[in-house]
Amino acid sequence: MAINFEKFAQEGNEFLNNLTSGLGHPEEEGRTGIILRAVMHTLRERITISESLNLLAQLPMFLKGIYVDGWRYREKPLDLKSAEDFTNEVKKHQAHYGERQFEWEKSTEEIVKIVLNHLGKYISDGEFEDIIAQMPKPLKGLIRESRDL
Repeated sequence: MAINFEKFAQEGNEFLNNLTSGLGHPEEEGRTGIILRAVMHTLRERITISESLNLLAQLPMFLKGIYVDGWRYREKPLDLKSAEDFTNEVKKHQAHYGERQFEWEKSTEEIVKIVLNHLGKYISDGEFEDIIAQMPKPLKGLIRESRDL
């Protein structure tokens, strides 16, 4: 069976278009791609390797590529204790990936929730709860609230 890369690209473009609309900036595909990558990589660094693999198994191919890009083995998850720690790490990733202007009309916390909500389309309730279970109490709300948007 042949792999249909056009299908992956079409699904990825559709997802990105929906996310740009959800963020209120349909003209900002490039910046939205950076935000998506920054949020996914921050989440990846905060959860265990085994939980990352469980999450990865549920993502479509176009998101798997983004998730694993540049992934390095880490014995322990990054120590992010609060929503502020998480959003600061997202901003750090954004800057690293070329996004140096954070002049969105929404706060970084709102942006994180919107991105996670859009990713939630592919994540089962059980997996979402497993991810939340790995978060310290002050960070659980940020992740849980994204599910309820």
